[in-house]
Amino acid sequence: MILYYHKLLYLLPVALVTGPFLPDLIVVICSVLFLIDTFRLKLFSYFNNNFFKIFIIFFLLLNISSFFSDNLISFKYSLSYLRYGVFAIFIFYVFQNFENSIKTFSYIVFCVFILLIVDGYIQLFFGNNMLNFKLQNFHTGLSYVTSFFNEEKKLGSYLARLSPIFFIAILFFQKNYNFKLNIYIFVITFLLFSMILLSTERVSIFIICGFLFFLFLKTNYLIKYKKTFGLLLILITILFLFLNQALFEKLKSVLYSSGLMFSGLTEEGKVVGAYEQGLFIYSKFYHDQIFNAYEIFKNNIFFGIGPKNFKFYVSDAWHPHNYHAQVLSEIGVFAYLIIISLFILFLVKIIKLNFIKKTNNIYGEMNYMIMTIIFFNLLPIPSGDFFNNWLNIILYIPFGYYLFLNEKKI
Repeated sequence: MILYYHKLLYLLPVALVTGPFLPDLIVVICSVLFLIDTFRLKLFSYFNNNFFKIFIIFFLLLNISSFFSDNLISFKYSLSYLRYGVFAIFIFYVFQNFENSIKTFSYIVFCVFILLIVDGYIQLFFGNNMLNFKLQNFHTGLSYVTSFFNEEKKLGSYLARLSPIFFIAILFFQKNYNFKLNIYIFVITFLLFSMILLSTERVSIFIICGFLFFLFLKTNYLIKYKKTFGLLLILITILFLFLNQALFEKLKSVLYSSGLMFSGLTEEGKVVGAYEQGLFIYSKFYHDQIFNAYEIFKNNIFFGIGPKNFKFYVSDAWHPHNYHAQVLSEIGVFAYLIIISLFILFLVKIIKLNFIKKTNNIYGEMNYMIMTIIFFNLLPIPSGDFFNNWLNIILYIPFGYYLFLNEKKI
């Protein structure tokens, strides 16, 4: 049976562009069928790793939190969360048992990236993309690219969080076809980076900047002449922002909203952009949600208020817009210890690889890229809903790669 349904995995990169329904349907089908095959074919050894053991503990804590919650609807989110961990194991199994499957999946991600980048520039220059989706605009007049995501601001998140797989595909190209891709890699990297800039998604911009910085520190196979590559990318990006002052102002808005920089006054004496005055964590709204989450946590330390219940305690937000704050307030301190421990674990692993160990082959470099994006996904920075299905699928795909590249270890 798995001989047929494992091919659904190859549809996932495309399905993620269509919205949350199709990718979640693929994940549910694959996870359920894989669980059936696990018992039928006795595939239990694939679950015998630290990743899944940690995941099961987290899953149990989710459901304990739902049990003590005032709203039993929490079980809808805690019970169904099992699919993400099983799906990561499913990816690991497919990569290990179907020849060239990791290459095939990576190449499909690469092709989707190229399509999104080309379509994004079509939308930017012509006002509409290939499907006639319009270029979006803020009330300030700043345009932002969404490509096939239409009105949803997901393009930057998709490109930034799956960028390691994009570069893994390039490494496979280099290895299998012995291509000398230096100039092409530079052009592709700049087009990718600029497209994420044009999405104006500030968290995604931060993630891709951080990822590329760590990549330049360590890469020996993907990028040659790293100093020249990095300097050119910085100079062209500066020129790009100089020519797009509205976008530059959008990026600076983080400094305005956090109170680290003053945006100035209008002729009427009002603050430009109507930013709240004072020092805030990221912004006044985000700052308030962090403290709302903290107040909830103080009264529900051990098991929180239950998954997806933040909205019942706060009138102006559905979630705290921060994974760490959401886990603390909704699931409690025990679950949070798992999240923060994983964050520290991957931080230590990255530090060791940068300063102690060497990556001796392209698989070591792939592993480094995957660890880096997992680390950035766990950073305590502004984020979406911890239980959002579309986002969780993107967050768990790298774990499938990590398990395969590390042979079941974490």
